[in-house]
Amino acid sequence: MGNTDNHVYEVEYERWGRVVVKAQLIIALVVFVIELINNALLCVTRSQGYGPDTIVEKLIRYLLITTIFNFSLVILSILVEKFVKDATTRRFLLMLFMVLLCSNVAVSHYQFAVTLACFVIPIVVSILFEENMLSIFTLFTSMLALLVAVLTRAADSAYNKDIGPEAAIAFGLLISVHIFARMLTNTLKQRREATKAAVIASEKANASAEKMMLSMKMLETLAGTLDAKDTYTNGHSMRVAYFSTRLAEALGWDDEAVSELRYEALLHDIGKIGVPDAILNKPSRLSNMEFDLIKSHTIVGSDILKNMIAVPGASEVAKHHHERYDGKGYPDKLSGEDIPLNARIVCIADSYDAMSSDRIYRKALSPDIIREELVKGRGTQFDPVLLDEFLKLVDDNKLKISDTLTIAEENPDQQNVLADIENMLYKLSNASEQKKVINDFDKFYKYMRNIGLRYNHSVEVLQVELVPNEENYNSEELNEASDLLQIAIRKNIRAVDIYHKYTATTYMLILLDAGVDNISVVQNRIMFDFESNEIGKRFSLSFTLSENNPRNKAPVNTD
Repeated sequence: MGNTDNHVYEVEYERWGRVVVKAQLIIALVVFVIELINNALLCVTRSQGYGPDTIVEKLIRYLLITTIFNFSLVILSILVEKFVKDATTRRFLLMLFMVLLCSNVAVSHYQFAVTLACFVIPIVVSILFEENMLSIFTLFTSMLALLVAVLTRAADSAYNKDIGPEAAIAFGLLISVHIFARMLTNTLKQRREATKAAVIASEKANASAEKMMLSMKMLETLAGTLDAKDTYTNGHSMRVAYFSTRLAEALGWDDEAVSELRYEALLHDIGKIGVPDAILNKPSRLSNMEFDLIKSHTIVGSDILKNMIAVPGASEVAKHHHERYDGKGYPDKLSGEDIPLNARIVCIADSYDAMSSDRIYRKALSPDIIREELVKGRGTQFDPVLLDEFLKLVDDNKLKISDTLTIAEENPDQQNVLADIENMLYKLSNASEQKKVINDFDKFYKYMRNIGLRYNHSVEVLQVELVPNEENYNSEELNEASDLLQIAIRKNIRAVDIYHKYTATTYMLILLDAGVDNISVVQNRIMFDFESNEIGKRFSLSFTLSENNPRNKAPVNTD
């Protein structure tokens, strides 16, 4: 689903690796201190063969060599932790060094039965990694090391009296602890899986809640910037969403997958927010540069949607819905099944709506010609399998759009929120309504304020006015300054904000949840970009921020 941090339910291998190294260091230090005290006591009491003629030999054997060996293992572990890249190799080496450290203690002091039990330490430590193969490896190496310690002691007639029972107890202890470790490991894994399932369930719930909160942003970006920018594609996004979901349903997708596709299709053209209105509405043939700007909407849309948790696939659909099955599309020239499945579906729905709708350069094509063009694109522009299924819907007349076309989920909790998207998009899909809603800026703002009040969003209006610094200016200079101001505004407002050319010298901006400080930053950036041009130095900018905040206002009657 989303980007939930994996550390919530994953084993912290890196952390436990460092714990193992620290445990080895602690063991080495403890053994060194015990050896120091033990050798000092034995030297003073002349016990176990210590005397003036043997003390050097005993210190070298039981203190110096043991200490050097132990700390060498600690240093090796530190180097492994730092330089060995493969995580599995690193873990196995760390546990091997831990077993060798314990075996050094056991072999050096086999006369003490308690040292035979020190192999329990690596068995217990291996639990941290929750890895059964590592636990088996640790048990195997520990039992080999224990066997060496037992045989060493058995070969010494001074200490082999009770070696049989003590060895049996030591081996039994290791096996018992290993069985306990396996049980504990399996319990930890089950608990982690349960936590993972709970996190995923919570993430799905959060994504569902976020979809509900998307209504304001989707309303602004779609209704206020897409359909309003291109007067010949009103309702396009909603129709593409409808066609896409009908195809997905025909393919047998489950409700959740269909819902995801619906949102992805609805947002597929969001990148057109970055394409100038003049190019979108140009009736004549586009130049190469203008067509490149049109094509850039896929990249822009992908960037806008890349962090959307609720609809994680929206970014790749926005980016790849103009790829072709034969690899001749854009922006990445993907081909075949390298193109994301949902993008291939939206590609078909997008093309179908484009051909069946009036455009600024032509009228809608007839159903026969549309079907013919779709068939021509089979295997070249379109996925042949998906297209065949789509053509069945076309032939069976199952793609008719009713006057009450909606995008709302069947989930009743989302109906009220998403109804606002439906209502606004439906108004914008009607040419006569569009003029009333979009061109009448005051009424559009009041509508936005009411929506803001309903969902507790602040909706501010910032008026930006061109003021000439000199009296002797001509209309050409004014138009150039106005275009420059529009570029500066578009560059510095967010994707969710809306701007409107109110008069020849005035732009109106609707800002959602911007805050006074952020609005001040926007003003300064617009002014900086505007004044960085020579024509901008002949005009000043006047900013006026509305004092109305819908959070503190009653709903406005827009009838």
